[in-house]
Amino acid sequence: MTESPSYPRSLWRSALPPAVVYDRHWALWAVGANSLTARLRAASSTFRVQLLGQKRAVPLRDEWRCLGMAGPAETLAREGLLICDDIPVVYAHTIVHPRSVALDWPFLKALGTQPLGHSLFADPRVARGDFEFALLDTHHPLVRRAHHALSDAPITGVERLPARRSVFRRGASAMLVTEVFLPALAGFKPPR
Repeated sequence: MTESPSYPRSLWRSALPPAVVYDRHWALWAVGANSLTARLRAASSTFRVQLLGQKRAVPLRDEWRCLGMAGPAETLAREGLLICDDIPVVYAHTIVHPRSVALDWPFLKALGTQPLGHSLFADPRVARGDFEFALLDTHHPLVRRAHHALSDAPITGVERLPARRSVFRRGASAMLVTEVFLPALAGFKPPR
């Protein structure tokens, strides 16, 4: 069996990290009302998604546990950048068990560059669980993937990036959506 990628410890907590709480800008992005997609659209002149990939992959140890899986197994992983005014501001990472895609998430395979948030919030059968928050350091696998995706404008001058994640449920299936807030988001005012 494929070994599940790991990170030394889970940094995810149900409360915002103090550094995010004290920086009101990040806190407003992390916990604001409506979907993050809708708020990013409202804060910019243009918004788009750059799909980085959608393929089968073994999730991180704390990710497969969020889906209620008994152990490491391949999931369908979707990764992309959310871009405001041609500036990448969020790295998004989504995982779902492949067997669940056809049953409860049929739109996922054909989503392409359409925002995932729009599809999730438009479906009344989808329920979002509570948020978990973290400050991810530069060695975290998701930050490394974001850094790789931003090869033209790499992440520099920061030690940790604020992130949030939540589990969406539809029927018997779960989908974990993680959003890593990139430094460039500081240039956009969060809608109230």
